Amino acid sequence: MITVFEGKSVNDVWSQAFDALERKALEGFTNGSRDGQVVGEICEAVFCVKDPTRNIVTNKIRNMPMRYAIGELAWYLAGSNRVSDIARFAKKWVDISDDGMHNNSAYGWRIFDKFDFNQWEYVKALMMQDPNTRQAIIHIKDASCTPTKDTPCTVYLQFLLRDGKLNLSVHMRSNDIWMGVPYDMFSFTFLQMKMAMELGVEIGEYTHYAGSLHMYARDYEAARKNAEEYKLICGQNNPPSHGIPTADPSVTGHPHWGPEGTGRDRFTQG
Repeated sequence: MITVFEGKSVNDVWSQAFDALERKALEGFTNGSRDGQVVGEICEAVFCVKDPTRNIVTNKIRNMPMRYAIGELAWYLAGSNRVSDIARFAKKWVDISDDGMHNNSAYGWRIFDKFDFNQWEYVKALMMQDPNTRQAIIHIKDASCTPTKDTPCTVYLQFLLRDGKLNLSVHMRSNDIWMGVPYDMFSFTFLQMKMAMELGVEIGEYTHYAGSLHMYARDYEAARKNAEEYKLICGQNNPPSHGIPTADPSVTGHPHWGPEGTGRDRFTQG
């Protein structure tokens, strides 16, 4: 059964999904995985974002580090798969490299270079030639049986230009709510905006599908700690167990994005 999270912004849908996963955790859900204990999972989760320009998770329970988000986006746009380029923002990329020098899942490399042609320019040309095309698809995960520590979580991106607006749909085989969703949506909605500007059209809606949306036990504990910190900052005596609201600038001044250089604090791939 499909579970749908709808909202105006990325923060809206992320908050809804976190609440749903936390309810699973509170009900005692548990499952093992190669990357640690899972305390919540929703299969066939769909996020529908009305305004992709509002693409930052500002919910205080996450404290999303923007330094890493910008670094990862720059890595993608550079078309790089070099570990040295991304490791300055998160050292975990070194651990999941197969040869210590390159990352197999590097999305920018896969978009601009890996398949011996520039997928970005190809799909843009398709839409310029035929605005109604259904073939404007950028493939990220390829069919491969080569062993790797770094299998791409993203399967494909599909652009659909309809009624003068560019919509983007992204299909993920696996997405974790803490380390994956905030950064993936940030980068992919940026690509949607970039493509719309290059085509000279309006920005449409963003749809994000995850075959497995999940939350790890370690990240749930981090969320609980952030909730306690938020309670202290805002002077709340009895904060809700889930759904910690977005920071109110009148109370805290600005969202707290985490310590300098934390990046994807404990980066994982689903």
